[in-house]
Amino acid sequence: MTDFDIKCMREAIDWAARCNPIKESIPKVGAMIAIGEEVIGRGRRGTGATGDDEHAEKHALNQVAEQASLPKATLYTTLEPCTREVRTKELECCAELILQHRIPRLFVGILDPNEGVTGKGLLRLQVSGVDVALFPHDLAQQVRVLNAAFIRCQQTLGATIISPKSGATLKTYGTHGKHAIRFKCLNPPGTNTYLFAFRQGLCWPQPGAFRRVEERVWEIDAHFGSTGEHTLYLVTANDLGRTLVEYYRKVIRSNIERREKLKGKIADEHAALLGGDYPGIQMNGLPKGFRFEASVALTIAEKP
Repeated sequence: MTDFDIKCMREAIDWAARCNPIKESIPKVGAMIAIGEEVIGRGRRGTGATGDDEHAEKHALNQVAEQASLPKATLYTTLEPCTREVRTKELECCAELILQHRIPRLFVGILDPNEGVTGKGLLRLQVSGVDVALFPHDLAQQVRVLNAAFIRCQQTLGATIISPKSGATLKTYGTHGKHAIRFKCLNPPGTNTYLFAFRQGLCWPQPGAFRRVEERVWEIDAHFGSTGEHTLYLVTANDLGRTLVEYYRKVIRSNIERREKLKGKIADEHAALLGGDYPGIQMNGLPKGFRFEASVALTIAEKP
């Protein structure tokens, strides 16, 4: 890392500071491209308004007069380049643009706090042969301060349940008690995101996986073991919350294994004394360990 590298990093931060995003979910990003000790391109992130949402790396690339010279260049960007997972046009993500232009050297200010990107952009570039390094700590801290609102925004799921609508009546008797719940979110659900079903003071963590439907839209199957009023909560768990859910799932597995071992060995009326395979957790509201993200109130119809 040379004095010129540091100079370019500082200038990239200055360009990031000039960004004026229209909402907190858009980061302030600056980018510089240089060959030797000559800067050949500068760019910053757009405001996020329609027609003004270009990423800093692409903005800087567009300023380069001799595109054929880029295999000799170094790119300095204040935020980890985005990946295919968060772009509608996958090949236009910043990580792929860097590879397409064969830029061999990259300096990054901070990792993207968006879970869909964090570490993935750097890994994609490193395994493809790009020499990747981070800004020094003091400069990275400046980038974090500039993007405090963006970082805070990325620490939530930012979810809205879009289907079914609150107050809907679901006829799950024809789908074995199952119904897909679809939600739109700012950040993709992680391993600490769960869907809970509540009814009469009991809670059932749902077992299914989240499925990506389209950009920023996901769904998960909810399972209903009874009719009547239910409330679904989409939540994010900390370590305490994850431990609770994993313990519940361990109990469920134990119940099912026990019933399988006893199958055919005891009468059905005696097996009923074992209780259901999916007991609810006594929980009148979200306890410590869970952060509320979104909810929907539903009624499960009785079979005619």
